[in-house]
Amino acid sequence: MTLRQTIQAAPEKAAALITKLAATSNQAVKSRESLYAELSDELSRYVELEEQHLLPLLRKHPETKDLAVNALKGNKDLRASLEKLSGLPKDNDAFLAALADLNKGFQQHVRNERKELLPAILKVLNDDEAATVASDIEGAVKEAETAKRDEKREERAQAKRNAEKAEQAEADERAAAREAKHVEQAEAERQAAEAERALAAEQAVARTQKEAERVARETTEQVAEVMERGRAAAQDQARQIGEGLTERAQQMASDSQEAMTVYRDAARMLAGDVQVVSTTSAVSVQALSDVSSAWMDWFGKAARTNVELSQQLIGSRTLKAAAEAQRAFAMSVMHNWMERRTAMLQIAQRSSQQALNPLQARITETA
Repeated sequence: MTLRQTIQAAPEKAAALITKLAATSNQAVKSRESLYAELSDELSRYVELEEQHLLPLLRKHPETKDLAVNALKGNKDLRASLEKLSGLPKDNDAFLAALADLNKGFQQHVRNERKELLPAILKVLNDDEAATVASDIEGAVKEAETAKRDEKREERAQAKRNAEKAEQAEADERAAAREAKHVEQAEAERQAAEAERALAAEQAVARTQKEAERVARETTEQVAEVMERGRAAAQDQARQIGEGLTERAQQMASDSQEAMTVYRDAARMLAGDVQVVSTTSAVSVQALSDVSSAWMDWFGKAARTNVELSQQLIGSRTLKAAAEAQRAFAMSVMHNWMERRTAMLQIAQRSSQQALNPLQARITETA
């Protein structure tokens, strides 16, 4: 294009944008913002091209210097109108009024350029110089348009990256929510399993308590029956051995019955202890079984010891024989009691270690 065509074509896009912007309503805020941004870019590029490629030519010649000054003032007024329009809300008539003022100044600037500026430039330039200026302006316009397209392309690419990032963040959030739900479900299942084990342990304790009471009751009844027979036999023998031996046999029978009362009370204490221990879910059913077995063994030995004592008392012919039977009974009771205590301590040690193992593992996991 010639220099005249190039200069005349420069403001056409800006004029079209002003027309579109003036046709928008106060409700079309986003459309106004978008059109204003394009208009601002176009007008800014228009005055910059004029100042870079045309005004320097006018300043070189004394007869055209005043035209350069006036054109520069017109560019300054256009920039001020754009700045004013930028600061106004886009949803009322004040914006349209300011746009009308900007358009009035822009149209006057275009008329001055075509009637005064262009003829003066063509007068001071020869054809080659005019062609060079036109080429420079066109190149600058194309370069600006390319830069604008690249900018928009980058904006779209960035918007796409932001969308992908947001989508990935949302996917990560959903994955984290699923993982949290999985962990919560696993924890609920673990607690349910612990509750089930605790219930099984509680039931085992109840069975152990019931069995211990039964064994203690039956053992006491059996020993009482044996002791009753021994007491009657001892009374018969007392008439032959003497009053002293009879009293000793009766005392031994009473002691044996009191001993079985102690056994029965110990059984009740055992049931209470096991009931407390059962509140810890780490105590295994095997440990409860071991406790029950230890007590059952002790009850059996105690019953046999009392039966043996009764039989020895029945067979005693002298006070010395009765004393020997009592001494053997005391030693047997002490031995059985120590065995029972040792077994219970060993079971408690194993159960404590079983209870500590998962706690230690939990501490290690959370460390």
